[in-house]
Amino acid sequence: MKFFIKRDKSDGEGLFTVCDENGREKYLVTGKKNTLFISDLSGKILVKIHRLPLPALKAFSISSGNYNIKFFINTSSKTPSCYFFGNSWLIRGDTTTNIFDIIDADNSLVASHRNSFCKSKCYELVINGENNILFCLATAVCVDIEAKVDNPTLQTV
Repeated sequence: MKFFIKRDKSDGEGLFTVCDENGREKYLVTGKKNTLFISDLSGKILVKIHRLPLPALKAFSISSGNYNIKFFINTSSKTPSCYFFGNSWLIRGDTTTNIFDIIDADNSLVASHRNSFCKSKCYELVINGENNILFCLATAVCVDIEAKVDNPTLQTV
């Protein structure tokens, strides 16, 4: 399944809008500060993401129903590395450029995340298997939100 994750720049708590390959909205990502929610269009919360305040890592607790995984991004080295606890996934690629794959322990591709310039700047997420949709989407949101905030930029004066 192919999804497009687009930054929501409207007023309010909306952070991202997730559309299917036909351009129809499927999910909404909302939240404040350290808690994010992925909900369907009816407003039912499907996934809760809590950002854990750790000094050297960017850590997320992702829960949907009775299942919970932890996702860590280690930014202390030159090339950030990512770790999952609660499943057997790995990140292959570069999360700083938003071009990465989520692979399983048997090297099968779970999801692929790329930049897309279809109508407006957004991210393309291709997920293999319907049972992984919510956690792949939550992982992509965690990476995308970290790419948009807390990054130092050079400003000329």
